[in-house]
Amino acid sequence: MIKIVDELKKVDSLLILKSAIGSTLAILIASRFNLLYSVTAGIITLLTIQNTRKETLEIALKRIIAFFLAMFLAYLSFRFLGFTTIAFGFFVFFFVALANLLAIQAGVTMNAVLVTHFLVEQRMDFPLIINEAMILLIGMSIGVLVNLIMTSNLDEIKKEQKIVEDRMKETINCMARMLKRRQDCDYVQAQRERIDLINLEDLIDRLLVKAYEEAGNNLLSETRYRISYLEMRKLQLGLLSDIRKSIEDIHDVLPQGLELSNYMMKMSAEFTEENNVKSLLIELDALYEHFRKEDLPQTRNEFENRAILFNISRDLESFLEIKRTFVEER
Repeated sequence: MIKIVDELKKVDSLLILKSAIGSTLAILIASRFNLLYSVTAGIITLLTIQNTRKETLEIALKRIIAFFLAMFLAYLSFRFLGFTTIAFGFFVFFFVALANLLAIQAGVTMNAVLVTHFLVEQRMDFPLIINEAMILLIGMSIGVLVNLIMTSNLDEIKKEQKIVEDRMKETINCMARMLKRRQDCDYVQAQRERIDLINLEDLIDRLLVKAYEEAGNNLLSETRYRISYLEMRKLQLGLLSDIRKSIEDIHDVLPQGLELSNYMMKMSAEFTEENNVKSLLIELDALYEHFRKEDLPQTRNEFENRAILFNISRDLESFLEIKRTFVEER
């Protein structure tokens, strides 16, 4: 039952509504003009409506080109072979071949349907060609116009993006507390349970799908910033996963670990979309220099723990460099 509910949530109800209204409207308009085979206009509208406006316009253009190709090939086929099934077979063969060659396969199905009207009527005169052209024009026009009725997902993307930022911020904070109290098993376990990187990655992936759809629906200015931003956060999320694994490999709390923990808490506090992270990188360089001046490890265990801390600091640097690169290239 839960699986069925989850699948229903994925259904694009707006697309379904647009398809039903658009197809009905196209048939009514075609009937109003007393066109033959007016119901075909509804099917064309249904085939024209796509998930994004750009897809709709691109496919509509291909179908117009395919229409002229279909009329030319249909005329040749019926002219020399008569209005027979064999002639239609020859038409389909050459039409599909040329459509694939010209990369206009999207226009094959509906234009092949239009050509069947010539076969049924046993004629291909000018009035019937105009009839088919009108059916195509009405069907595609309604499809394009109806598809322009598209609600923007931008506000929802921004809202859920803030959730991503808050969860990433909390994740950094939790890992900092784990690092500071690594020997307190119960506390560490409690912090570990608060870190859910898998669901966070799923959320980012869902937002990226919405962002790409929004870019496709925006004909004037694509929402590239949101896409780039979410891609950047996804890259950072991979580093957070590595940092968490490294922290779990540490067995002792070292002075260097406490300093690194305090630094991570500051990172968490300053984790915002607007932060260019320059000051954080400068502070991390200073922390590196401080660690270099300290005495070398005295035991194997201390050496291993400090090596892990060094890897964590390198991952943190990469984490910040990803953000700085994003800011500079924006």
